[in-house]
Amino acid sequence: MASKGRESWGKRQREQTKRERQEAKRAERAERRQSDEELSEEGPPEEELYKQFAELSAAKANGEIDEETFEAKKEEIWAQLGLELQ
Repeated sequence: MASKGRESWGKRQREQTKRERQEAKRAERAERRQSDEELSEEGPPEEELYKQFAELSAAKANGEIDEETFEAKKEEIWAQLGLELQ
């Protein structure tokens, strides 16, 4: 009968470990979901920024804006994209 108690204890330990791992995974998923939501709220989507850059380039090519304005706006867009100018 004593051995039966040990098996029960071992099973309870395994189940507890399993529950702890499941809870840790749930917490990680919730954290990732929250960080993804925060990223999406930070600024305009990437494709919108590329569209803005394309429009800016077209305006410069058509002579609608000068070089200084183009460079300033280009730096702003690239900074939002996380790109570095060289």
